[in-house]
Order: sequence, then C-alpha cells, then structure tokens
Amino acid sequence: MRLFEYQAKDLFKQYGLSVPKSIRADSVDQVAEAFGKLKPPVAIKSQVLAGGRGKAGGIAIVNDAAKAKSEAQRIFGLAIGGEKPSALLLEEAYPHNSEMYLSVSLDRGDRAFVTIGAMAGGVDVESMSGKVIRKVPLEGIDDRFAAEVASLLKLERGQASQFVKILLSLERLAREKECELAEINPLAVGKDGTLMPLDAKVIIDDNALFRHPEFAKMHPEDEFEGEASRQGFAFVRLGGDIAVVGNGAGLVLSTLDLVGDAGGKPACFLDLGGGAQQERVEAALRLVNRLPGVSRILVNIYGGITRSTDVAAGIKTVMAQGGAKPLYARVSGAEEEEARKMLVGVPVKLFRTAPEAVEAVVKAA
Repeated sequence: MRLFEYQAKDLFKQYGLSVPKSIRADSVDQVAEAFGKLKPPVAIKSQVLAGGRGKAGGIAIVNDAAKAKSEAQRIFGLAIGGEKPSALLLEEAYPHNSEMYLSVSLDRGDRAFVTIGAMAGGVDVESMSGKVIRKVPLEGIDDRFAAEVASLLKLERGQASQFVKILLSLERLAREKECELAEINPLAVGKDGTLMPLDAKVIIDDNALFRHPEFAKMHPEDEFEGEASRQGFAFVRLGGDIAVVGNGAGLVLSTLDLVGDAGGKPACFLDLGGGAQQERVEAALRLVNRLPGVSRILVNIYGGITRSTDVAAGIKTVMAQGGAKPLYARVSGAEEEEARKMLVGVPVKLFRTAPEAVEAVVKAA
C-alpha cells in the first residue's frame, strides 16, 4: 500500500521527523485559503501515487495567491502516470544549498531491511553514484550504526548528528509499520546546515496491513499495484518509459541500476518471484504493457527455480496476441537453449547478457 506524500509526512511527524509547514487542499478554493496561512514562496504539489511529478509539471513554486490559484487549476487537471490528483499539498518552500538521499527498504531476498544513503537527492536512486548501502540487523539499528553511515557519507559533525537522529527515526518507522520502503528524497541541507525532508515516500507491506488498522481508511494503491498484489508480484511504479521485469529482487534491482547507468529511465520494478510459471509471466507482461508511459519492455530472467521455457512460452503467447510493446529479453540459465528455440520467429530481441539487453533497450529510445 503506497501512501500519498501528505500521508507519509503525517507519519514522519509521528516519528519525530521535522518537515516543512504544509496544508492539504482538496479544491482550488481551499488552495487560496491555504496559501494565506503559509509563508511564500510556497510549493504546490500534486498528490498522486505515480513518480516523476516534478518532471511532469506536477510541482509549482508560487509567490502570490493569484498564481497559486492558476497553478492549482492546472495541476488538478494534469494526469501523471494516468492519474489526476484529488488533492494538492501546499508547503512552505525550504531554501537549501544541497540535497541528499536516504531510505530504508525491504530486501525480500535477504529477508532484511537495507538502508541507502547518497550525497545527491532529487534524482532516481538507480542513477545515483557513490551510494552507501548497509544491511540492517534484525534487531534494528543503534546510534553507532547510524553514525557509521554518516561517516561513510563524509558528513561534517553538525550534519552527522542530525543525520543519525533522522536515520534512527526512519528505520524505526520502517520496522514498526512494516514498510517495503520509507524514503526521503530529497533530504535537503539548509543554508544554516539544518537537514530537512522535502519529500516522503512510504509503501506498507500489503501482507502486514491486518496488523495495522490505522491504514485501513487510507487511499489504496493504484490499479496496477492492486493487480500486481493480487498476482503475487513485487511491483513499484517508477515513472520512466522502460518496464523492467525479472525474477528475484536482487536481479531486478541490479537491472534498474544498469538501465540508469546507461541513461535509461525505468518505468517500474516487477519481480515475478521464484518458480514463476507461464501464466504468471503472461500476467506480468500484460500488466506492464498497459502501464502509462511505457514504450519498451525489458525482461531479465535467470532460469533456476523459474524455468526458462515457461518464460519463453509466456512471452510467445503475449506477443502472438498482438499489441505488445517492443520487448527486449535476456533469458539464461536452465533450459536456456530450448527457450531460445521456442522464441525463433517471435518479434522479441534476445540477448545472452543483461548489459547487452540494457544497451539495446536504452538506445531504442
């Protein structure tokens, strides 16, 4: 279950994380009223579950009420990832010199949380360089763990002490609320050195919702996340144009990194899981084929528990039905050669290695 930004920031405040003063508005009239209660300049942010709001025009900085009203009208009518907002968030702009990235996410393969930090915020995590990645102990983290992450990021003493408190709170939130992801992007470094979360992304594990009735009345995930959940996929929308499908969280994450490093923009993370059969492969391809903004599909499969021939059969069926987006695939491992024979004559571009497939799909833009 993915939370809207205003919901995630309410959760941040419950865990002692400071955020800029903000007000939710459900109409243009409420925007005008809210603007009068905030100190300009004010950021007006579309409240949608899709990523890439800034690039899509879903965020505007305004200095007067008239501009706030006109921008609100525009953003209310703007579809991002096929979704128009039912609410906007007005927030006092925070002057800052630089931005960082910080997250705590669930690695299902290791059955553990992982914290990721970087000295560059506001960009896609897969394209960040110099990331600091640390596995979180099962019992959670302490001051020493957080301080080590701050040291690896080479933060000065004043910023390091703030960072430690923020990371401790974010990890506790992720653990206690059973999140798949708790992310601050960007974590701004103010002109006075104060660290301030400017955006908040929280995804709650659907399988844990029965233990958290406080989320029962919140807005559910979008139709694609709902469908993925019913099919048993691990799925996150990312806002780019290349749908990434694989088997295993580690494999899919590494594929996202390869796409980002090559200059591409992933549209989603979709993990088929282990032992995916033909029907699941077909369902995954149909889902990403309908995802707004997707122009190409990249499939990266290593056959083991998942049979390469089942993957090939799923690809063949979907492509035979017509209307599929251009598909680039690396299928290797068990039964690889048989799978490749099955796809002879099928309009799919096959590659022996993941880097070759990634290079081809990115260059096809």
